[in-house]
Amino acid sequence: MSRLGQTTSSPPRWGPEAMSLVAHAKVLSGNKLEQLVVRLQRHSGRPKQECWRFVIQHGLKTSVDHRRWTEEEIEYVREALVKLTIEEIAKKLKRTPRAVRSMLVRNGLGIREIRCDRFSLESLAHALRVRTDEVRSWIDQGWLQATISLEGKRRSYIITPEALAAMYKNHLPKILERGARSQSLFEAYLQYCYSPKHTVGEQLLDVRRDKRERAAFASLNEDDQDIDEDDGDEV
Repeated sequence: MSRLGQTTSSPPRWGPEAMSLVAHAKVLSGNKLEQLVVRLQRHSGRPKQECWRFVIQHGLKTSVDHRRWTEEEIEYVREALVKLTIEEIAKKLKRTPRAVRSMLVRNGLGIREIRCDRFSLESLAHALRVRTDEVRSWIDQGWLQATISLEGKRRSYIITPEALAAMYKNHLPKILERGARSQSLFEAYLQYCYSPKHTVGEQLLDVRRDKRERAAFASLNEDDQDIDEDDGDEV
């Protein structure tokens, strides 16, 4: 019997009328917000503190954007990152910068990989499938030009596409002798990343335009076939 006396049932959920009331909280303040809490108390019979908690959680907190990303939006971000900041892109898409960054992470899209206007020691090593020490040795031997900055005791390296292209042109045999895995991988990455920034968006738009043209052409052919079949029936 004592156990039954100690058990407490969970309070009933807030009903649709309460949810309708709390929806007005975002446009209220001061006395009007307090009046809303009083109305919730009368409607639900719950304590004032619990009503305030309900208003804060369901009426005042900014809701998290859970909208699904469409293929068009993802492609737009890829194109826009060439020339716009994440904050500017988020504003145009009516999303938060955090939502844009999360989408990039989920889809394995790195800003530096898309923009290709500079590389770190680590990102270049990862792309070329070599150790970071190997890339550092290219810099130390003067094969690869890099801007070095000191942050405390830590060195950071910034490598431009122009420096990467110069190393490929002048020192590729030496790099391969030292054990670089693949010349074709190096060439493919260079071709991808050395595209001028202002043309990347145009190239992606060309791909989209080509897809639309092919779809329209296929649709036109289908219409022509239907016409031919109709003519055959009349004969």
